[in-house]
Amino acid sequence: MAATLGLTIQALLLGIVYAVLSTPAAYTSNTNTLAAIIWPAPAIAVAVLWQAPYRQWGIFLVAVFLAMLVVGNRDGLSLNADTAFALLNVFQVLAYALVGRRFIDARGDIDTISKLARYVLFLPFLCTAAVACMGAWIGVVTKNTSWLEEWRVIMVGNGLAILVLLPALMAWCTTNYKQTQFDAKHVQQCAFIAASLIALLLLAAGVWPAFNAETLRIFLSLVLLWAAVQGGIKAASLGIVLAATLGIGMTFYGYGPYTEPAGLDGVWRLQVDLGGMAVLSFFVAAAIHERLTLSSRLGRAKRFETIGLLTGGIAHDFNNVLGAVGGYAELATEQERAGLPVSNALEQVTAAVARGKQLTDQILLAGHRGARTHEIVDLRDIVCESVATIRPLLAADIELVVRVPLEPVYARAHAGQLMRGLLNLLRNASQVAQKTFELNLTSIGAMPQVPTDVKNFAIAPEAIIGESLDRNCALIDVLDDGEGISAQHIHQLFEPFFSARNQPGRNAQGTGLGLAVVAGVANDHEGGVAVWSGQQSKKLFRLMLPLKSVIGDSRTQGTAPKAGPTDAIGRGEIALIFADSASLREHAENLLAESGFEPAGYDVTAITSSTIRQVLSDAQLLLWMCSGRDDPETSDAYARLRQLAPSLPLIVCTHAGGQDGIVMRQDVVTIHGKLSHYALAQSAKMILGRSGLSTAVVSNTFP
Repeated sequence: MAATLGLTIQALLLGIVYAVLSTPAAYTSNTNTLAAIIWPAPAIAVAVLWQAPYRQWGIFLVAVFLAMLVVGNRDGLSLNADTAFALLNVFQVLAYALVGRRFIDARGDIDTISKLARYVLFLPFLCTAAVACMGAWIGVVTKNTSWLEEWRVIMVGNGLAILVLLPALMAWCTTNYKQTQFDAKHVQQCAFIAASLIALLLLAAGVWPAFNAETLRIFLSLVLLWAAVQGGIKAASLGIVLAATLGIGMTFYGYGPYTEPAGLDGVWRLQVDLGGMAVLSFFVAAAIHERLTLSSRLGRAKRFETIGLLTGGIAHDFNNVLGAVGGYAELATEQERAGLPVSNALEQVTAAVARGKQLTDQILLAGHRGARTHEIVDLRDIVCESVATIRPLLAADIELVVRVPLEPVYARAHAGQLMRGLLNLLRNASQVAQKTFELNLTSIGAMPQVPTDVKNFAIAPEAIIGESLDRNCALIDVLDDGEGISAQHIHQLFEPFFSARNQPGRNAQGTGLGLAVVAGVANDHEGGVAVWSGQQSKKLFRLMLPLKSVIGDSRTQGTAPKAGPTDAIGRGEIALIFADSASLREHAENLLAESGFEPAGYDVTAITSSTIRQVLSDAQLLLWMCSGRDDPETSDAYARLRQLAPSLPLIVCTHAGGQDGIVMRQDVVTIHGKLSHYALAQSAKMILGRSGLSTAVVSNTFP
């Protein structure tokens, strides 16, 4: 009952408004009437019907019919003529509402260029033209007027109202726009629009005689465009309705530039200007709305893509971690069955588990949108940890060669992230290498244009992401002898989910996530990654990281690691030293003791003694220090040592040939240069797969 009463009151109010705005609507041939300039009544009725359920349309259409009959009693026409015009109004409102709901939008949201274009085509033009034809015939029969003149007046008056007023009513009344937040900013925009329009029209009304129609048209267009850009559909519709109301009111009472020249020509120019400005402002507002909507959708899609990339990258890296855990667990099982010590293999399992915990922490960090904390780390430790993780994943016929400097290479980095990037480079290289791949760490003051350790490469990198550093930087090069990358694919390598191995003619093995992770790591560290693809069958990936001073830097979250006698790389393992000099043996014993080992020095000739087998069976590390490797006796002793202990980790210290540095090849680490604590400690880390990062970084890197 209450709903029926409320609906009846709404229909009564619509009938009253329709009657007031239509008086004297029948005199459309008189250009001084409102109906001849713009007829707002049908637009208001269409806005009501468009959003109402179909079952309520009948009572509203009856209200329109009765309102027009009441208006017809004042025009002096016959009852049949009044009835015909009333039925025409009912048909007009019904046609607009049906076409709008069917071909534009059922809810009345005219908020896109496509919807607005259909709206302008169907309602102000096609539907209004049909209504004007019918109205012109009724006018010819009932009033003996000119058909063309009657058609023109009805067409322009109805079309302008539908074009200007109806979009504004829909913008302020539909459910979609009602949900739009209307805050103080919108109030200020509306106030500015209203004040600007009133000021312009007052100037045009005669306050400033030189303010003619052309000047008014320019300033009105600027105000309406500003409203469309800043406030969208609502602000644009408010502006055009205010401009139409004030402009028509002034013209109706003889003020403003549209009264000169007087008569039909001035009214026609006003109608054309209002229609043009309405179309322009509404289309600009719709374009801005579409752009903002698309930007919002792209933002959501980007966030989902980021989540997908994050989860895919974490899963990709977890695969490496799980492979390391499985490989070292299998190694521990085999060593346990053979009666060999399994402590080192189990330590690697623990280290791999710690790396898995780092990945978990990174997921939590990303979920809380926190900033990663960068610590000062020795990049050699990152290399050592990464190599220890990747070694159990290598095929038996693939050799990994690692080169690092004798001295520490300090950089500010997120150890877990940097390790992720390096692991992905190593994993990719190991999967495509034919016989060998290399990892080289260097610290330089100016980057050479051509990699000095490889041939057949172009002068400049073929693809680069991030910053191309040329001084005060560390270079981590990963070189493999696998198949090169085609020119058409090399610039897509760092795109998420793209893999050159998934192209036709190759086995589909790549996920397309590894190099995307590397690019993200490089950018996060203010560095870059470059690619060279050889003319034959070699590739070089170069990760470039800045080397920043750690003294007096407020961004430093920790201090540089202290490398010295306090480092405890060893855990009491027995380390045997074979040297041809007593002073060298003593020096090495002191360094190994400082690093946590139990050293025992022997002369090279001890290799041939009968007791050396028992000594070797208790040892976990060997150090070979002989100045004369080319001497036949020394060479024979070295060969004898490798024959007696083929699987024991071996560190060789030599000054013969090559650039200073540390090189690891299989189970042998060679120190080229002077033996120091830094060099020996790093060599022990590399050969034993220890870096100290697995526990320290997990506890200290994350806030």
